[in-house]
Amino acid sequence: MQPNRVFSYLLAFCNGQYRLYMYDRAGGVYSHWYDLHKSPIALLRILCAAAFAPTSWLGIDDTFDCRLHPVITIDDTRYFIIAKCSSSCIIRGRATHVWFVTTSVPPSDSDDIFVIKDLWVNEERKLSEAQILMELNYHNIECVPKVVKACTVQQDGQEDSTSLCRPKAFMSHFNWQYDHRIHRWLVLTPAGCLITHAESPLEVITCLLDLVIGEGSFSYGDTVCFLTNKQPTRRYGVLKSYIEILALTTP
Repeated sequence: MQPNRVFSYLLAFCNGQYRLYMYDRAGGVYSHWYDLHKSPIALLRILCAAAFAPTSWLGIDDTFDCRLHPVITIDDTRYFIIAKCSSSCIIRGRATHVWFVTTSVPPSDSDDIFVIKDLWVNEERKLSEAQILMELNYHNIECVPKVVKACTVQQDGQEDSTSLCRPKAFMSHFNWQYDHRIHRWLVLTPAGCLITHAESPLEVITCLLDLVIGEGSFSYGDTVCFLTNKQPTRRYGVLKSYIEILALTTP
């Protein structure tokens, strides 16, 4: 789906009948088959909604402006998209999109370039990515990006989640389990470089070693961004540091 689309509808016709499908980050749901001649009013309502309903009702994220200079608005702060770092093509799941952004065009300096992660988090996860990063920040672990903002996307005054399109009364007709996912943003700094832009395979391997054992400098970015230091210094690896923090904070 498009990066600014939260869910998508599909209207299917077959043998004089029609059915409405809805797909989002928790998967797909569908209506019963309706006879085209016996239930024309319901079809007319669907067509009128597709033509005249607000874009948010049709699955468009109003906080993501896709005009000439695409903008993501988070807590009244406008982030102008510079480039796409990575993008997931899946419909169901986290469907993470990662963007290089700035608060001014052109960027005032390198400190004005951030990374925004747009993702759908499973509500059942006990520990979120933002919590992990903020815990590492709190303990001053080196070479971990700083969390500038971590928030839930709001749609029409409500937290954006897959549950908004799946009322319990409607889902009670289905006999399968589905994911409950919340739409969240994560704003990070500094921005790293694409791992596909590495100078050599050796540089990639070196960065992975930095992450584990702490030789050099590594910047986290959903395994697609890194920041290398040409004059590395000895330090604990991020993974080792976080394991030690868990040992100290877990009762």
